[in-house]
Amino acid sequence: MSMKSSNHIGPRLEGWTASPEAQVVIFWRIMHLYMSRYGSIPIGQMLAELTTLVLNELGRPPTVTDLCEATGLPKSSISRYVSTQMKAGMVAEVIDPQDRRRRKLVLTDIGTDERRWQVKQTRRIMEDVMAWDQKNQAARLQTDPDQEFERMKLTTAQAPEMIGRKRKKRTLAA
Repeated sequence: MSMKSSNHIGPRLEGWTASPEAQVVIFWRIMHLYMSRYGSIPIGQMLAELTTLVLNELGRPPTVTDLCEATGLPKSSISRYVSTQMKAGMVAEVIDPQDRRRRKLVLTDIGTDERRWQVKQTRRIMEDVMAWDQKNQAARLQTDPDQEFERMKLTTAQAPEMIGRKRKKRTLAA
């Protein structure tokens, strides 16, 4: 059940360098999507599930020990999280042909469908954020530097009082 790696970003997103603001928004939206879809599960469980997805995507289905090493979580936690995934039908244990004592965790058809849904939703989030981020970045590039410098000076002159110390009040130059 090894999966073929693919480009999830898509051609419309290639070449886009997200601003720091856009990166934070993407992170928040993906976290929110995950919580909305799966409930407020522990962060360790989310990390174990995502690690399982990533390693399967790379063609290296993990073992429980691999998940412990990759996440730094204890075996008792990983075993509990894997059990939850197995009960949900997302992953299955497959005997490693090179070492019959090892059990690899592979995505089932349900797990593969869920991964496709996650990729689709993540792409939608990124395309949405890219649209407004590119507008913002373009607007910044078109800003008149002299005008922006004047805004900086005005902001500095109107700065609030500092707590605990007095700041020398600056005035606008004529």
